[in-house]
Amino acid sequence: MNIFEAQDVGVPIRVAYDQWTQFADFPSFMKKLESVNQEADEKSTWTAKVFWSRRSWTTTIREQVPDSHIIWVSSGAKGRADGIVSFHELAPNMTRIILILEYYPQGFMEKTGNIWRAVGRRARLEFKHFCRHVMMDTLINREELEGWRGEIRDSEVVKTHEEAMEEEQAAAEASEDDEFDDEDIDDEFSDDEGAPADDDEFVAEDVEPEDDLEDDDIEDRDDDAEFEDAEDAEFDDEDLDDGFDDEDDDLPQDEDEGDDPDEPERPRRRRQRTPA
Repeated sequence: MNIFEAQDVGVPIRVAYDQWTQFADFPSFMKKLESVNQEADEKSTWTAKVFWSRRSWTTTIREQVPDSHIIWVSSGAKGRADGIVSFHELAPNMTRIILILEYYPQGFMEKTGNIWRAVGRRARLEFKHFCRHVMMDTLINREELEGWRGEIRDSEVVKTHEEAMEEEQAAAEASEDDEFDDEDIDDEFSDDEGAPADDDEFVAEDVEPEDDLEDDDIEDRDDDAEFEDAEDAEFDDEDLDDGFDDEDDDLPQDEDEGDDPDEPERPRRRRQRTPA
């Protein structure tokens, strides 16, 4: 029988994952689960009550990656159940948990219960109990929660919980050092006696000589302008006089004034003699 169930829980992904790794806490909020004996990091024995009898099975974790997924297989006298649970971050305080189970019953009672889907209904109900627990009790007592942060590959522990915690602590210290260095750099540039103040003084000192130089240049330019204006004035007077002289030479003489060259010449009249 295949069982698929997905639930969204309002907790960070790390909280949901850490709570799932605490197998010993499962009997406290699951109704039919009586005990979980953790033999090793990758092996555990589970005991549950089915009707009037008890069933036990052993699970072996094949792969476990923190805040990602857990894959396991199981073996028992009355059947086995293999499965995977994965964790997916939807938001900083919202996680989706997906549970997939494959149940293989053995025996008359198990096969009869499988016909009525009793195991599937029980698994879904226990999964909902977990979601309720992680959103209520786990959040209230979050400081007391300490999940297993190790890593398992091919049913072997490749990273222990202690090694994983040391790596997280080292990464957190390195991050704090980087933040501290950034703050020191900001403080150095924001200091009143730092580079900005020196730059302002340097600019102010450079401006004053330039102003004095510009004033001297303006005075010299004024003197040169007055001298040039005087020379231009003398030159203009001379040109003006020469212009008037040229005009006098071109003008007609007084005796020729009034003669029109185009007008025909009149004959001269003889003077009449008056009788004596």
